[in-house]
Amino acid sequence: MRAEYLSRLERYLAEAGLSRVHADSVDPTARAALAALAGVPHYEQIWAGDLRLSVQVIAIASGERVQGADFARRAQLLRQRAVSLSARVAGEVQVLQLVLYDRPVSVHERQGILSTARVAAWSPLARGRVVTWIASLSEPALYAGKFRGWPDELSADQLRALLA
Repeated sequence: MRAEYLSRLERYLAEAGLSRVHADSVDPTARAALAALAGVPHYEQIWAGDLRLSVQVIAIASGERVQGADFARRAQLLRQRAVSLSARVAGEVQVLQLVLYDRPVSVHERQGILSTARVAAWSPLARGRVVTWIASLSEPALYAGKFRGWPDELSADQLRALLA
């Protein structure tokens, strides 16, 4: 189930204009993201792309391997790295932390993660926003909050459609 979803997600993100972030990336945005995200905790995959007026980063994590409360700390760390990347690319950087669960996610756990694992600066001119969405592959369902400024082609509805 996970491998199938990741395969569909990989194709979709590549078609949307994002590149997988790794040491051999040739895309300049992916290379800049690699440098900015050095030292972050392990993610299954990280994707980055320069879509229109901002840079989007998608960090995919396994909910089975990380405590739910730890995603709030990771969001803070991703925010710091997004600000650093923002200086490198001279533009806004938005980060989506996509958490994949193979099991159903309880309402309590889901609400805890969605409410705490997000970082938005109080100033509209501030750079580096982070939001966490949850994909429960066994249900299948995608739980997402608002992400102002996130491109429509990477919307929750688009990622939710990949679950079907």
